[in-house]
Amino acid sequence: MVLGAICLWLWLPAPVRADVLEIPGTGACEVLLREVANAFNARHPEHRVSVPRSIGTVGGMRLVTSDQAVLVRVGRPLTPEEKDQGLTYLPFAKDLVVFAVGAKVPVRGITTAQLKAAYNGTIKNWRELGGPQAPIRLLLRQPGDASLLIIEKHLEYFRQIAFPSGAKVVYTDPDMLALLQKYDYSLGWLTLSSLEGAKTPVYPLALDGVAPSRENARARKYELLGEYALVFKERQLPRLARIFLDFLFSEEGRIIIERLGAISLPGN
Repeated sequence: MVLGAICLWLWLPAPVRADVLEIPGTGACEVLLREVANAFNARHPEHRVSVPRSIGTVGGMRLVTSDQAVLVRVGRPLTPEEKDQGLTYLPFAKDLVVFAVGAKVPVRGITTAQLKAAYNGTIKNWRELGGPQAPIRLLLRQPGDASLLIIEKHLEYFRQIAFPSGAKVVYTDPDMLALLQKYDYSLGWLTLSSLEGAKTPVYPLALDGVAPSRENARARKYELLGEYALVFKERQLPRLARIFLDFLFSEEGRIIIERLGAISLPGN
């Protein structure tokens, strides 16, 4: 009986092992790209695309330049030194950088002057911004963060702000979202598509009366806009990565990007 079972097992066809592609990198588009990957996996069960937790653009670039990853996600353009390493930069979406608040903050808009006062410590309480009697819990990103660079480009005073010592520095968009959900009276910034990962209310703020919407970004009324791209070495790109790129730039992939509030870009 046992011998017969063994013989039968030997004759059974071996299970098909799915090809796996991991896309490490920035947390700015982590939620967005994971949604696309989930849709791809559902349509192509013989393959699996994974979008792991953020290691930042710098971490992703380190992996692709050292051949430890074939495809990485980034939130900024390549530097001249990176371009010299034979890397391909393929933008796939633009996304808004938004200032956002925790669940108990009723404020839905802020001026650039109020932002400056809040982030330099001049304004410390939500009451001064039309909110409740509650201290503002400031959340920051580290110097060199892609979203911070976009803010500094359009709000130049952010380059010189001496942030209060009590402000908390956060290193990824998912971590920023987690703290915005944890602290009801918090103020921070992250990408608009990252808000799709929220389990409890987090509210993006209008800036100088302009709502952070895809329509306003396309009309150039809302200017805090960043670009997402995938970076790879063309000659080392495996077949699965090419299949995924085709899906990313397909109508289905672009619909997912737009549904999360970002702006899809055409493939090259």
